[in-house]
Amino acid sequence: MRIMMLLLAALSLSGCGLVALPFRVTGDVLSVVPVVGKPLGAPIHAVGDVID
Repeated sequence: MRIMMLLLAALSLSGCGLVALPFRVTGDVLSVVPVVGKPLGAPIHAVGDVID
């Protein structure tokens, strides 16, 4: 069961999704910062959208 779950996770993160993941995570983390989070996080998160 564990191997099957790892295989499904690997397949879902293959390709462009794996490349876009760091941009999405960084954009989400920055958007939590008060005052400057939204303006700085939105463009970084948008890069992840463009990659997909």
